[in-house]
Amino acid sequence: MSALIEAIDSAGRDDASVVLLGGRGPSFCSGFDLADAVTLPGLMSRYIEQLGTITRRLRRLPQIVVARVQGAALAGGCAMVSACDFVVAAPNAQFGYPVHRIGVSPAVTVPTLRQTLGDGRCRETLMGGRIIDGREGHRIGLVSHLAASTDSIEGEAQSLCRCLADKGPNALRATKRWINELDGSLEDAAFDATAAGTAFLASEPQSEQLLRDFWNRRRDAR
Repeated sequence: MSALIEAIDSAGRDDASVVLLGGRGPSFCSGFDLADAVTLPGLMSRYIEQLGTITRRLRRLPQIVVARVQGAALAGGCAMVSACDFVVAAPNAQFGYPVHRIGVSPAVTVPTLRQTLGDGRCRETLMGGRIIDGREGHRIGLVSHLAASTDSIEGEAQSLCRCLADKGPNALRATKRWINELDGSLEDAAFDATAAGTAFLASEPQSEQLLRDFWNRRRDAR
């Protein structure tokens, strides 16, 4: 996550008008690596703080940000998707926040997910814990462009990026800047509060116990 934050900051200093964010391998991002968080107190809180930084900086990049999503975009992965301007997803992509069972609140993503889905859908998505596919994500507005298949997603994402890059870069950046100004994306209070509150909750004894219990069940099932 530290490397991703550095890459986002570097992209923000570039003259490009579009940034494409994608995952390597079968998934976009399936969430935090929980193995170390089980044994290292405070690490989960640090993960959450870094995720809050990532979503804030993705949303505030001067460039248009396109997410290319194949496979899982769960928990922190879904939070990153919610911070992008466009989302190209495969029909069988997976989105959701199945984190309550490990004692973690997904509220760190509220500032960006609420803007994308609206209050009602945001509540349902965060508190219900349901995992949806790319088609459902497209129907509710989380996905802006539904790819024909996983095999075609790279080409379709690149095509969208080229289309956006062909537009006037100054006008495009100004449009994003005004949207961010008017929808609250530049207000630090909401980002600060949700990241800090979620990180604090993850350090509570009950949350740490839920994480250990989940990890032990997962280990025993293997």
